[in-house]
Formats: sequence, structure tokens, C-alpha cells
Amino acid sequence: METWKLYALGLVILNTLAYLLMCYDKYRSRRGGQRIPENTLFMMALAFGAAGIYAGMKAPLYHKAAKPKFRVGIPLLIVFNALLICFLIA
Repeated sequence: METWKLYALGLVILNTLAYLLMCYDKYRSRRGGQRIPENTLFMMALAFGAAGIYAGMKAPLYHKAAKPKFRVGIPLLIVFNALLICFLIA
């Protein structure tokens, strides 16, 4: 398999895991359970999972979308992730 395909597959898997992490945190919040720390969600976003976290903020979860640090920070991390990927490819 070509290297770029492995990287693309890795990004898909990582962002799927980030989305599932948001789903799990929303599930725990509705049931009053122990939550996933916000720093953990941001670290996942920083590690190329920002698109998955952003997807979790939007429909159908609408999880953490009202918090300013998520509303601003996650889109900035998407841009940072994209720029970093471009830098690594070049």
C-alpha cells in the first residue's frame, strides 16, 4: 500500500476515534458519569483529530459547541492540522 494511503487511513481512524470520544463524553454527561477532561479532547484535536472533535460538536450531538474555547479553538486546530499536514508533505 502506498505511504500516503496509510497516512490517510490513519487520519480517518484517528478522527473516527475523536468523534467516538465526543459521543462517549456526551453519553456520560447525560447520565451523570465521569467525564472526559476537556484537555484530553483538545490533545486529541491537536494530534490530528480536530475534524472528528468538530464533527462531534455539530449534529447530532451538539456537544461542547456553546463553549467559546471549543467554538474557536477546534476550528483553529483544524487549520493548524491542515497546515502541518501540508508542511509534512512538502
